[in-house]
Amino acid sequence: MCFCKQKPPWQGGAAPVASPGKCRFSVDNRLSTLCLPRPRGQTGNVAIYSLHLRSVGRTTHAPRTAGAHLRYITRPEARADLLAGRMPTERHAARRWLDREERRDRQNARVIDKLTVALPRELDALQRRGLVMAFAERVTQGRAAWFAAIHQSGRDAHNPHAHIVIRDRDPETGRRVALLSEKGACRNIRLLWELAVNAALEAQGSPQRVTRLSHAVRGIEALPQRHRGPQRPQEGRERETDCPGVFAPASMIGLAFEIASGKRPRRPRPGAWAVPSSCSTPAIPMR
Repeated sequence: MCFCKQKPPWQGGAAPVASPGKCRFSVDNRLSTLCLPRPRGQTGNVAIYSLHLRSVGRTTHAPRTAGAHLRYITRPEARADLLAGRMPTERHAARRWLDREERRDRQNARVIDKLTVALPRELDALQRRGLVMAFAERVTQGRAAWFAAIHQSGRDAHNPHAHIVIRDRDPETGRRVALLSEKGACRNIRLLWELAVNAALEAQGSPQRVTRLSHAVRGIEALPQRHRGPQRPQEGRERETDCPGVFAPASMIGLAFEIASGKRPRRPRPGAWAVPSSCSTPAIPMR
């Protein structure tokens, strides 16, 4: 069942060449998609591009890791919207099915490929569902099994995203069809997701577009921003930004060592140190 009334322009034929700001034509010249770049400096509730691809293998992970991942993305508190193709949709039945499939694999087999993608906020819940379903069917070519958990309610209402699990096996032949372990697979699937999101945004009539390209490739001179969680207060963030490294370890390796060894950076007594506003080395008070 598909929620798109007509076939998205990124399906069928070869993938068009990515060129932001220009009209992109498929090889067979039947369809075209206008990719409009996001205006510079524009912020707010706009579509963003994010795709992470990882795999779970029998030699690289503990047994039943794939099933544990599926249990995590379908946890009740996440209030996930579940979709599946050629495997059970119910969370417990899906995990039992995946565990059985893992036991049948050879010793060095890749059990699953897992993707995490950001969903456009310009689309509603039904349109995001149709986008994920169409994308998963396109990646698996309508033959391999896949499972998706869409998080877009509750705490994730402001950050809609989807976890997609792909079991790359043709049930009839046992061959791989998604080919996510081949050279260049990550680049290809990132392009495919870009085309899928832009096609969905265009069908909705939204002027927003996403791109997988970095600022450097696009010629945008802007420093990359750091992701900061919602837990820390704004005052703490500003202090950390203004005076970096005053009491922080020299590196993440140093921080990991301090945590593992139980050590913590020694903080001075109140009034013992004077930190200038320029964040220079603390001055030693006169005795």
